[in-house]
Amino acid sequence: MPPELDLHIAELATKTKARAREDLWNTAIMTVIAAGLAYWAYRTLAHAVLFGFMAFVVVAMGNRVSGELYRWRTNNEANKLMDKLGM
Repeated sequence: MPPELDLHIAELATKTKARAREDLWNTAIMTVIAAGLAYWAYRTLAHAVLFGFMAFVVVAMGNRVSGELYRWRTNNEANKLMDKLGM
């Protein structure tokens, strides 16, 4: 493969790992915040678990949508690069 394509693939791998790590941390932090606020407001463990789970689902779905859009954009960029290189 041409060096430009190898460089592009390596950069994508690095960005994808960083995005996954960031998404995981954001999901965990938002879940803990939602559970803590629910416990503070209602003083019951059931509400804390419920609101924590709801926040987890919402954030995870948002991560899934943004991840799919990221994959679509990177696929388009890779196709443009391959067309540019005549592959």
